[in-house]
Parts: sequence; C-alpha cells; structure tokens
Amino acid sequence: MIENQTNNTSNKKKYKLLLISPHQKYVNYQAHVELAKIFRKKRLMTSLALPLLAGLTPSNYEIKIVDEEIESIPKNFKPDIVGITTLSATANRAYELADKFRAEGIKVVLGGAYASFNTEEGLKHADSIVVGEAETAWPNCLNDFETGNMSRIYKSKTMCEYKTSVKPRWDLIPANKIFQVAVQATRGCPFNCHFCLVSELFGRKMRYRDLDNVVEEIKSLPSKWIFFVDDNFTINKKYARELMQRIKPLGISWACQSSIDVACDEELLKDMAGSGCYNILIGFESLNSESLEEANKMHNKNALIYKKAIQTIHKYGIHINASFVVGFDNDKLDEFDNIYEFTKETGLGNVNLHVLSAVPGTQLYHNMKKENRLPNLSPDLGVGFLPNMNYVNMTRVELFDKYMETIIKLYSWDTLNEKAKILFGNGAFKRKGLDVGLMLKLNMIGILIFEFILSTNKGKRQLFKTIFNLMRKKLLSKDKGFGFLMYMLGVNRHINMHKKRLNEYRSLLEN
Repeated sequence: MIENQTNNTSNKKKYKLLLISPHQKYVNYQAHVELAKIFRKKRLMTSLALPLLAGLTPSNYEIKIVDEEIESIPKNFKPDIVGITTLSATANRAYELADKFRAEGIKVVLGGAYASFNTEEGLKHADSIVVGEAETAWPNCLNDFETGNMSRIYKSKTMCEYKTSVKPRWDLIPANKIFQVAVQATRGCPFNCHFCLVSELFGRKMRYRDLDNVVEEIKSLPSKWIFFVDDNFTINKKYARELMQRIKPLGISWACQSSIDVACDEELLKDMAGSGCYNILIGFESLNSESLEEANKMHNKNALIYKKAIQTIHKYGIHINASFVVGFDNDKLDEFDNIYEFTKETGLGNVNLHVLSAVPGTQLYHNMKKENRLPNLSPDLGVGFLPNMNYVNMTRVELFDKYMETIIKLYSWDTLNEKAKILFGNGAFKRKGLDVGLMLKLNMIGILIFEFILSTNKGKRQLFKTIFNLMRKKLLSKDKGFGFLMYMLGVNRHINMHKKRLNEYRSLLEN
C-alpha cells in the first residue's frame, strides 16, 4: 500500500519544495475559463498531478503548490527544489521558469507528459526529469536531492501496482478558486489510438484501485463536484458498477470519460445517473470510417451506432461531451460540416471539436516526423485548435479557418435553441442535481437577467424562452436548465475572444 510520505522524517533536515503548473499561452474553449468566471472561480478544475506529487513527498518538506492559472508564484517563498509539470502547451513557460530558478542556484525537476517524451530537450533546462509515473521515481529523486547526488533521469522500471494511492494534497490548493476536483480510480487503456498518449504513458494493461481506497479519497475531498480523470472509466463494467454503489450514498455530482460502448449497458447507465453522474466525455473522434481506421480507433463503429448510443445515454439524463477530431489524411474540410449536422440532428450541445495535432510520444507524432510533416512551430500551439503539422487535403490556415467557422456555428444561439429542444424535450433531464449555494444562485440570476432576458440578441432570448418553457412544463430541472445556459454563455464568451485574435493565430500558422 502507498501511504503519504510522513514516516521516519521527524529528525531529517527540512526543505522547501515549490511545485508549479505553468501558465498556458493559448487556451481553447474546452478549458472553460469563462465558465469558471461565471461561477466566480479562477479555474473549473486544476490538474491532479501536483496534489498527488505532494502526497508522495516526505513530511520534512514544506510544500507550496502554484497553478499559474490561479495565482502567481510567491516572492516570499524561497524553495530549495522546484518541480514543474509539463504539457506541450506549457513547455516553453516551464523552461522559462526552470531557467530562472536554476540561475538562482535552485535545483529543478521537470515531469509530466511533454518532459517524459522530450528528455534531451528538457535536460537543457532542468537538473533532472521524472519520466512517466511518479510513485517510485519521485521519492527516489528527492532522496538523491537530499544526499546531493541527483541523477539526470528518474524512471520506474515497471508501472506501479496502483491498487492503492496516496491522498492528493488538495489542502494545498485554494479550494475557493476551483469548482471541481479530479479523482483517478484506474490507469491504462487497452486501445492504442495513434493520436493519443494514454497507452504510451500508462500502458495498455488496466490497473484498478481498491474501492475502499477510492471511496475514502472521495470522502476527504474539498468539493462535492468531481471529475474522474480515468481515460476509460467504464471499461470494466463490473468494477464501475461496484464503484457506483459505493459512491451513491456520498451525494456527489460527477463526470467521467468513457468509450461509446457504455451505451450498451443500460443498467450501468442507470447506476451512473443514480450515483450523481451528469456528464460523460466520449471520443467519437470522426464520422469518417476511413479516418477511424487511420487513427486505429477500431472500437468505434459508425454514425448509426453513434446515434443510438447518444439517444440511450441521454435517456438517463446524462449529458455527453462529444469529442471530434478533423485533420486525418482521409479528411476533407467538409468533415466539419458533417459533424455540425450530426450534432444538430442528435441534440449534442457539448461538442469538443479539435484539429488533429501531433503530440510528442504518440504514434502519430512518430509517423509525421518520419514523413517530414512536422513544421518548426512552437509547442505552445498544441492546444487542440491550432494545427501543428502538415495535412494532406488542407493547409494549416484552411483547417483553422474552417474550424473557427464551425465552432461559431456549433455554438450559435439559434443552433443551441434547436439542440435544446431535442436534448431536453423528452423530460429525461428533470432529475435535480446538487445545490450550488445561495450566492452562486444569486450571481446566476443576475447573469440570466442581463445576458438573456434583457439581451438585444434575438437568439439568446429565444433560447432562454425555450429553456424556461421546458422548466415550466416540468420537463427540465432548474439546475440543469440554467446550467445549460451558463455553460453555453461561457463557451460563447471564449469564442468571441478567439475572434479578436484570428489574424494573430493565422500568422502563427503561416510561419
């Protein structure tokens, strides 16, 4: 069993550890920055990585966690060692911070997905890199730091057993600045989609935490709003069903990621809804069967199966966050139009639309590098809406322009009004969810009045009228109706921010 690192450290020298999640230069609407502001938060959710790392750290360390999207790095905290987590989109900022701290004589360790697959590059900026899972590597790194004998690379020889996990140190995160917290019950993915990093990072063999360990962690969390970050939360239906029974009495509201086959088990969907599930992120990825084959996403089938699955999941009052990707070699620009029409027909309100990006460590990245299709672009662009490779049937700018045209249509008020009728019209979403508290309710009422009721935009007023009528007929609960309006308002605010930067984005892609 992995325990928080507090034993046998009372007589050891004390150190200060600063853990940083760097600022991201370009942010897409899926981060829901504007929605967080509506909820009077800085972020909807912060990464699990640093609270987990803090839980793995011995008690002779005074720890400070800084998510730069939430707060600035404190000037009055002088660390002995700094740990920085990296993604493609934050790599440049991570290197900037690492160089600064090393110039001050402070040891710097990089970790996370980007550093794990770019060790040679990362070691130009850091003393050490933790590659992959941290459960064994991080304590070894700290032990060597204390003895003054740090290695350049720390990597566990095997994946950790992961039957139990330490409790993440959420006490080090300002709970009033985030809306929901992350929990992980399983690791790994048996699939091997060519554009995805999951199986490369965590392996293709599934590992499951003991249910007692998961439940105890959930009970200790500072929020009742939870996102299970497992990459395929319901792949083991028996495990998922048992977990649903255990968390049902806890009164939480939660979301997760699953594959499309979750729709094949209606008893499981019923259990999920009954235990507080309000949203499932599903990677449909493409409506083009040739593109699915190209991506090695063979467990997805076709649009007809998609439609039935969507109807089944919606029947249980669970939203779908539908993920689609365009830019495969078999794709043309009309794939965007197909996705728009499909989501409109099926009432998919929450659509995570991405352009295909080559992420270091993936099979796609290796293929693009071999074919000399990786232009010299900043890793900052690896955020899902800025194309970062060379495509067969479109230029990067053409792909980006069509992407922007499509998300503007996807989230137009007229389109959302039509989707709301399909999504909520059958009464499946009338189950009341968690109470959000009086102050947030009052804030939302003010926003509803000024943004919708008093709006000069006819589409916004019509959407409000549709939602209000559905609630009046008791086909839709108030929290889900108003939540839908807030969600879509947040997305539209972010899209409007993108519109103001279109020329800047295009110039980045032309280089």
